[in-house]
Amino acid sequence: MYYYFWMFLFFVSRLVFSLRYKVEVKGLDQLKSKKMKGILFLPNHTAHLDPLLIFMRIWPKFQMRPLVAESIFHMSWIHPLIKLTKGIPIPDFEKVNQLKIKRAQMALGKVKDALKSGDNIVIFPSGKLKAQGKEIVGGSSVAHDLVEQSTEINVVLVRLTGLWGSSFSKAITGTSPDPFDALMRGIKILFKNGIFFTPRRKIYLEFGVPDDLPRKCSRIEFNTYLENWYNRYPDEEGNIHESEPLKLVSYRFWREQFPEITRAKNKRLITKSKAISSQTRSKVYAAIQKILESPSLKISSEMTLGKDLGMDSLNIAELIAFLSQQYDVENVHPEDLETVQNVLEIAEGARLSETGNSSSKTAWTQELRRPEVKDPVGRTFPEVFLNTAKRMNSFSAIGDDVVGVWSYKKLKKAALVLAQYFRAEPEDHIAIMLPASNAAYLLVLAIQLAGKIPVMLNWTLGPRYLEQMIALTSAKKVITSMRFLDKLSHIDFGGVIDSIETLEDIRFKLPLKMKLRGIYLTLLSTPAVLKKLKLDQIDETEPAVILFTSGTEATPKGVPLSHKNLLANIRSGLRSIDLSPADAVFSFLPPFHSFGFTVSGFLPIFCGIRLTFSPDPTDSFALAAGIERWKATHICSAPSFLKGLLAAAKPGQLESLRYIIAGAEKVPKELYDQIKHSIPNSTLLEGYGITECSPTISVNRPNRPSVGVGPAMPDVYICTIHLETQELLADGQEGEICIHGENVFNGYLGGQKSPFITINGKRWYRTGDIGFLDKNKNLTLSGRLKRFTKIGGEMISLGAIEEALAKELIKRKLISSAQPALALCADEGESGKPKLILFTIFPIEKESVNEILIQSGFSNLVKISSVLRVEEIPLMATGKTNYRQLLLAIND
Repeated sequence: MYYYFWMFLFFVSRLVFSLRYKVEVKGLDQLKSKKMKGILFLPNHTAHLDPLLIFMRIWPKFQMRPLVAESIFHMSWIHPLIKLTKGIPIPDFEKVNQLKIKRAQMALGKVKDALKSGDNIVIFPSGKLKAQGKEIVGGSSVAHDLVEQSTEINVVLVRLTGLWGSSFSKAITGTSPDPFDALMRGIKILFKNGIFFTPRRKIYLEFGVPDDLPRKCSRIEFNTYLENWYNRYPDEEGNIHESEPLKLVSYRFWREQFPEITRAKNKRLITKSKAISSQTRSKVYAAIQKILESPSLKISSEMTLGKDLGMDSLNIAELIAFLSQQYDVENVHPEDLETVQNVLEIAEGARLSETGNSSSKTAWTQELRRPEVKDPVGRTFPEVFLNTAKRMNSFSAIGDDVVGVWSYKKLKKAALVLAQYFRAEPEDHIAIMLPASNAAYLLVLAIQLAGKIPVMLNWTLGPRYLEQMIALTSAKKVITSMRFLDKLSHIDFGGVIDSIETLEDIRFKLPLKMKLRGIYLTLLSTPAVLKKLKLDQIDETEPAVILFTSGTEATPKGVPLSHKNLLANIRSGLRSIDLSPADAVFSFLPPFHSFGFTVSGFLPIFCGIRLTFSPDPTDSFALAAGIERWKATHICSAPSFLKGLLAAAKPGQLESLRYIIAGAEKVPKELYDQIKHSIPNSTLLEGYGITECSPTISVNRPNRPSVGVGPAMPDVYICTIHLETQELLADGQEGEICIHGENVFNGYLGGQKSPFITINGKRWYRTGDIGFLDKNKNLTLSGRLKRFTKIGGEMISLGAIEEALAKELIKRKLISSAQPALALCADEGESGKPKLILFTIFPIEKESVNEILIQSGFSNLVKISSVLRVEEIPLMATGKTNYRQLLLAIND
């Protein structure tokens, strides 16, 4: 039955394709006569149609399994067809990371096993559509490795001619076209021409079994042989060309109408200096020799990385990692590096200019009679979400530039379907590694609806801490997406790599039974769903999520926040800020950040406010464009990100903003002034929060004078205690800040030291922050307890020193408030006598710094021991200064 199904399918396909394409086949008879098995077919790659044309011509005789790029494999409209052919997915290598390398190795292992068992495999040696008339295999390694390691396999070369100029090729735009869009255009062309009168494109399909194919040779020799074989293209007169002639076929039979060649502008190098220093040249050449494990390799600047040096995608990924580590370069991708000269220029200071990119058009649609903003109803996250989704129904809930806008109804259905998959998992904890996006918050809801606890991973901390997070929670799975991983080139995931599962994979694993059960649950009432999923038995004091402290000064600690903690903080927030049905929150803080998770995440979702996401808080230009396009009225941010946003925004881009809520670090006065000048209709509200407090503790209120970080949130209580005696202090006295309220967590994971203190019979959380309450109960922060050091019996605030230095240096115009320019650390050392180390991005003498401190009123005890110049002040993903990284630099 399987065979006859395919025979019917290919008969219909060949009939349909013959309306537009006339295919002439050569060499197939010779191939059939050899009666080979375990064949490795190696075609050139001109257009997305290549595999279809090859399959339609030879599948009945040679049933082949394709090696398919994951971007194509996961397309919903073509995935069933690939699955029927038993296709093997392999990652795209436009960008490279650790997970892609692992998945590629697994895919090649499957290919080798399939060939040994007699299966036929189709692989495109170049690994991508050609971008010019010639086929360039370059340094691609897959085909060479397979042939070299399995000398007994049969190899058949395939040459396709005639598709260069098709809408399925790169010839028209210079970029890879969307296969589905090109197919839809082709169908329209058929109907416009009355189906049977459509002008036809002539295609030559030639098979060859070369006897002189080099099997035991270098990658360059093997790939050069393939290129020489491919690049012999016959035209309609029988002439042979080394570069395939561009062939355009009219869209209409009654008059000529050809596609317009609109090749997109590519990145170009903007070079600061034409001269390449001998030091840079030696360093780059040595790096290439090391990557290729060839110390004696002779290199010249005109050499191409692929064709001449034989570098494959993984080699080039290593080269990009070298450039990013050794030189001040960002956003370099494999397509930017064609020659050694390109590498030298980038290392010497050239930068890449991106042109021709079109921005996303996704935005909110107009909604009439949107329901009023209301407090969350329910005791747990699942109950609140289901109640809110029922109330809001088809009104917009969340949106991003990847999947567009989702209504509450759609979000509810997706979460309940996905929950069925996670219910089958034996572990209680499931980790999530995603930026601010629809997918991230969908996953949180799905995991909670499955009765599990989501663990939010901070991937920016490195493999050591990722592994600690996983070990601490005993999570066995880390859910992410390939689309997100594509943006994480050269990130080391350590042992976590073995636990990663992507949403794209889960999508195709979901059986019909799970999908139908999830859809059925959407039809039930909230109590019925909770009962069916046994979520009515959840206690509100049980963990709803596990977050981790930022790790700015020490190893991140696991913070389980209960449903009660989070919902109490959300309800307090709603009583502190002005929200209306017309508002839209623009969220870019990552969901592993407590502010991102709660305040700019679930607060708008649960109260019925539209919420949209942008994944990268450091991409200031994208943030400015997103705020304008989504007509955002509220954003939450760290001051560091706000500075970049204001610098990047064009006039008018931020005018929709009503409130900007800032936290994570002190807001400088210059930022208040800048916002007042640039966005006069908006209000900057500074607040204070800690992960352990779900997170918001205090915030300045609209239409009231801003003092410090404002008064406590409703139902949140603040006091201060003496730094040494721990006695309760009166208002106005500076001490350690302590918090009491339903928003405060119950303790760290893993037996960490208790952070609580009992005062007058109540348990208070010790924040480790220093500050005081004024007579109006406004909280003012002085710094971190760990950011204090004792010198000569006095407690010295490192933050106060930083602030005084920055203020004076800005006044002298030696630094700008637009970027972090200095950071102060105390090196306790073995002697226990602290040494103050100042890190700067600008040159300054130690004596000059100490003179500023004396002029600023600090005692003679406060002296900087040394000044260390660095390329940049390291920041966490949250925008805070990464003091831990600076302290490690001191110890190293």
